[in-house]
Amino acid sequence: MSRRQCEVSVVWCTKDDGEETASVMLQTPKIIRQYKPCSSKGSSSDCVLLCSVANAPNATLTMYKDNTVFSENKYADLNIDLSLCLEVENQDNSTYSCVINNPTSNKTKHLNISQLCQDCKYISQTPVSVMEGDSVTLHTNITEVQMEDHLMWMFECLHPQLILIAEILNKVAVVTDCENLRSRDRLQLDSQTGNLTIKNTSKEDSGVYKLLFNSPDSRCWSYDVYVHAHLPVPVITNNSLQCSSSSSESICSLLCYALNVSHVTLSWYKEISLLSSISVSDDNNSISLCLEVEYQDKNTYSCVIYNPISNQTTHLDISELCPVQSNDHIWEYVGVGVAAVGVVVLIGAIVRFCFCNRNQA
Repeated sequence: MSRRQCEVSVVWCTKDDGEETASVMLQTPKIIRQYKPCSSKGSSSDCVLLCSVANAPNATLTMYKDNTVFSENKYADLNIDLSLCLEVENQDNSTYSCVINNPTSNKTKHLNISQLCQDCKYISQTPVSVMEGDSVTLHTNITEVQMEDHLMWMFECLHPQLILIAEILNKVAVVTDCENLRSRDRLQLDSQTGNLTIKNTSKEDSGVYKLLFNSPDSRCWSYDVYVHAHLPVPVITNNSLQCSSSSSESICSLLCYALNVSHVTLSWYKEISLLSSISVSDDNNSISLCLEVEYQDKNTYSCVIYNPISNQTTHLDISELCPVQSNDHIWEYVGVGVAAVGVVVLIGAIVRFCFCNRNQA
């Protein structure tokens, strides 16, 4: 059996010195937009494009600008992937093409800058909430990613700059790193559906995740992810100085509060009816809410703190925080009052007696 029969995708060529070399039947270059600069120095260009060919031994990849060689890459080893990066402005009117060639063939792909570099109009998906430490999956609703598809997940690691954190190219899923998502081991990308899973979430994972899916059914989706910390149990105290708006001695003023919370709502309930409510969205904030009740109130009250996925409740014990003074104490106060009045009356009688005797004398 000949080599050509065994390896139909390989053409064997003979050099001038008689040595045989293998030339793989070339694939047409693939051009995609990527969201990272060509070099670590960064770039101010509007659009970064990548031309690549998989498995191209003994081949040369060349980028042309207006029929002039702009950049080139070649490698002699087998099973090597070749790529060239190009940074352009959205208004660039030059003609670019990417060409792969070996001793037996060549393939050309022309760049359509207006199509590849157009701004994507993101469609917001339903916001996602997750408890800190749990896992969350962002769904693409894609049945199966095809070989010609290019899927990219991006995150605002350095606001407002989008950083590529995961992608699928040639049906191969690759996860990259990000300053906020410090460990790439926490990211899992499904190569068939494109679903992105974030494991062991932390508050730093909160933010905007964007999906770009370049295919015949292209889409640009945006996901707002909120990672919520575990809620503290609200505290209720007797706080007449901060809360009281009444001078009545029959009113007991109470304060319910929680510390170091964000994106929560604090509410007072009477039985099952909502009395009052307050919300806070800033990080590491304090939240508090007052309640005034009668000392003899027999209703059931509770203070509840909650976010979209959890809640904590503290029930009010009026008898403990707003105790009614006992009858013994009341009678003690009455006795003291009566005694005081008696002393005043006695002193008045003595003064009158002395005054009368003095007049008679």
